[in-house]
Formats: sequence, C-alpha cells, structure tokens
Amino acid sequence: MYDLIGDIHGHADELHRLLRKLGYQPDAAGVYRHAEGRQVIFVGDFIDRGPAIRETLRTVRGMVEGGVALAVLGNHEYNALAFWAFDPTGGHLRPHLPHHILQHLRTIEEFSTKELFAEWQGYLAWFYTLPLFLELPGLRVVHACWDARYIAYLRQQLPEARLTPEFLLAASRVGSPEFEPIVVTLHGHDTDLPGQHHFFDKDGHRRSRVRTAWWLNPAETTYRRYFLEPLEALADEPVDVAALPHAGYYQDLTPVFFGHYWLRGQPQLLTPHSVCLDYSVAKGGELVAYRWQGEQELRPEGLVWV
Repeated sequence: MYDLIGDIHGHADELHRLLRKLGYQPDAAGVYRHAEGRQVIFVGDFIDRGPAIRETLRTVRGMVEGGVALAVLGNHEYNALAFWAFDPTGGHLRPHLPHHILQHLRTIEEFSTKELFAEWQGYLAWFYTLPLFLELPGLRVVHACWDARYIAYLRQQLPEARLTPEFLLAASRVGSPEFEPIVVTLHGHDTDLPGQHHFFDKDGHRRSRVRTAWWLNPAETTYRRYFLEPLEALADEPVDVAALPHAGYYQDLTPVFFGHYWLRGQPQLLTPHSVCLDYSVAKGGELVAYRWQGEQELRPEGLVWV
C-alpha cells in the first residue's frame, strides 16, 4: 500500500531517517525501496528553507522515476516555476520582490553555479510532470485543499492534472478562470478576519486574512478549530458562517491526505477521513508520514514521524 509523506522543505536527513523508519532502504543506485513493495506518495513542497534541497530533490525524484513513489506539486514548486518563467509583458510571472526572493533564497543558493543551475533547470522541467492532485482507488492526495469544484475544473483543463506553461501564464493573472482553482488547490481557502483582528505569520508578516479548516463544517465549530492561526480573542466563539466567502467543507468518506499548513504539536488526525502531514519540519517540528493499509476510516496509529 502507500506511505504518504508531508512537506520536506529541503530536510533530507529527516527524510532519509523517516524512510528507514518506514522500512525503506537505498539500493545500489541510492533509490529507497521497500522489501514488501510499498510505495511512497509525497504531498509536495520539497524545496526552499531547508539545508539540503538538492539532496531532497535527488531522493524524491529518484524514487518517482524509479517507480517506487508518486508525488503531487506543492505551492513552493509552483512558485518556483512562476519565479523563473518570463512574463511576456516583462519581468517574471512571480515578481522578484524581496519577500519572494527571500522565500526562495535557499534553493537559489544551492544551485548557484553554472553547472548546478543547469541541473536546476532539469528540476523545473520535472515539476511540470507532477500532477496537482491524485485520486487513486480508496484515497485522494492534494497539497493544500480538495475542493471538488476546482478539482473538476483542473481535471477538465489539464491532461492528467499536470501544469503546462500556458496554464501557468493564465493562472498568474488575478481574476482569470485559472487563478482561483490553482490558489485554492495549492494554498487552501482563506477569509478576512473580522474587525481589526490580525496575526503575524511564521515569517513575521502581519496578516488580516487567515486560512480556514476546509475539512470541518464551519456551522458546527468555533474559530479556535476553524481558523488555522491562534486568535484568542475569537477562539471560543462560533463561526459566523454568513461572513465566510466559502462555507463548503469536505464531506466525502474517501480519505484525503495533504500538507501545507505548518501544524505544530503531536501529529494527529483532523477527522476520520482527513489528515494533514505538514508538522513544520522546517521550523523545528516533525517530518510526518501516514502508513495507509487501505482503510476508509483513518487510524491514529497510522501516523509515523521523526
């Protein structure tokens, strides 16, 4: 069956330790394989922030091309494609603003020589081969959000749900039909905070919009659980559903696996049919996997981490 692994962000040492803990061993070519034929599914975000981005990419791509892993595109890989893609009107699709450069800096540094930059170009081409989501018998995988409307749109527009340079260009235009499906799938849903409420994100930026827990029914929960940032002033108040731009939530019984949300604390299931595997390894947290045996209702004991 599958072992699903969360956001790595260049932490290759933790990746190797987790793979070994799950029973994978490198073969003569350095490709990690499982003696019982299990496969890994990576939920994206291999690059940026961490100390060993090149080794992380070598390991992940080696497993995918070696037939022992699958992977979906993360928002950091998507951002990298846009960062290096020229805009026909000038500049790049992801403008080279200071905070965009800073977010991508560790990757730039690791591929800073002429020879290594040529290798990086190969990884950018490889990112185009990664689907935006996977729907396999019995489970679903996406980097940030499984919204059935946008999944259906992307499936209709893109062969095998893989980006093309043309779609990347169209999705870079705010308000285009392609923009919102990409933003939600790779970043999730968010909403304006009520009143003057705000918070500071993991990079110290002041935010007045907050990511929301799309796997929960907002009508049945409080802001403590529904907002993915702690806001004590609102924590125990019921969610004002009427103020939300999108009040839908994941109701299917097919398990869905994702990353992206920089959770902290001991890894746990979100619902019996949803689990986030991103526990902030790039901020001193854990690299998390779920060992899936085919079950429809997820089990806490399926979670494994280092």
